[in-house]
Amino acid sequence: MIDIHKLNAFVAVVEESNISKAAVRLHMQQPPLTRLIKSLEEELDTTLLKRLPRGVEVTEAGKALYQEAITILAHAQSIPKRVKNIAQGLEGQINIGFTNSAGLHTFLPALLRQFREKFPAVAIHLEEKSSSSLTDAVINQELDIVFLRKPAPIRIGLQSLHVLDEPLIVALPSNHPLAVEEGPIRLLDLEPYEFVLYRRIAGQDLFDNILANCYQAGFNPNIVQEAPRLTSSLNLIAAGIGISIVPASIQDFWNKQIVYRSLEAKKPCIAPIYAIFRNKENNVRVEHFLNLLRASQSA
Repeated sequence: MIDIHKLNAFVAVVEESNISKAAVRLHMQQPPLTRLIKSLEEELDTTLLKRLPRGVEVTEAGKALYQEAITILAHAQSIPKRVKNIAQGLEGQINIGFTNSAGLHTFLPALLRQFREKFPAVAIHLEEKSSSSLTDAVINQELDIVFLRKPAPIRIGLQSLHVLDEPLIVALPSNHPLAVEEGPIRLLDLEPYEFVLYRRIAGQDLFDNILANCYQAGFNPNIVQEAPRLTSSLNLIAAGIGISIVPASIQDFWNKQIVYRSLEAKKPCIAPIYAIFRNKENNVRVEHFLNLLRASQSA
């Protein structure tokens, strides 16, 4: 290993082309500086400088060492600041996950944009997975924070922060008999019709939520098709395969082929979103993100 102190001395000598001037620059005496350079040459078993009557000249090997030394010294000088920035959550990476339905809500891109503006040196890694996979990823420290449609299970070392309650609405093909009605549609009035739903294995929380609302209204929906993604279920609805119950944030999709109506039921039909993260998390970047999330809730 080459001593950083020796590299710094060598760079000064090369740039000054004179050992005496380099000694002044380094605030040291000439003899110790000469010994440092000689020691470096002995370590590398290479002549780095040619002594001239007035100064020194860099050899080809010395030029190669100079270029490497510049890079090493610059990196070494940046280490303290980088370490401090990481400790303060100003650099590094934050790993965020979300289900397909949670990722479609406008709050998430707005929050990510705000975080990027405030912490530009923090890289944001995003992953879309099923709710069970996301929960496992947080437990296994593969992801720092995830957004799901239900709180985390208790007693597994995770914490849940309620983000928002999103209304559930009905999505109908534009030629559906109920599409011509104005105002809210009673949830129980959907019983006779065939349903298209976002596949349970991909969106378990939303799927179970929709079924629970239907059961509470007094019927078991007739599901004729399940789609791998929430947006792909809209293709099936637009094609007239069936109707669906979806989060309100999706109503900007297919708004010419699909008619969206609010739902009327004894209990409000909502699809909540929760932020899930580890208890006692020693990650300043996650704290910064959660602070922005909490601030956006109170705004």
